[in-house]
Amino acid sequence: MEYKKDIKEWTLEFAILMIKFSEELKKNKIDFDVISQVRRSGTSVGANVREAKASSSRRELVRFYDIALRSANETGFWMEVIHKGYDFSSKTQEKVKTELE
Repeated sequence: MEYKKDIKEWTLEFAILMIKFSEELKKNKIDFDVISQVRRSGTSVGANVREAKASSSRRELVRFYDIALRSANETGFWMEVIHKGYDFSSKTQEKVKTELE
């Protein structure tokens, strides 16, 4: 399967999107703890992809990609909490959800 974007660039753009989304959440008075969690997990995806790309062994590469996938899954959880728990939705939120899929 061939991808349209390099995964390092893609996850960097996703991290920036998560930062912008967290700023939007602040303006809408979502609890700081929830904002912190979604921002941390969302930006962790790209950080772990970078670590994977710089790994010194196949085992290490797989481990960092696994952590990145787990962070993406956690981000999805927090997105659901925000949507259902706070009855919040926005265009940025939809874009985050699309990228997670």
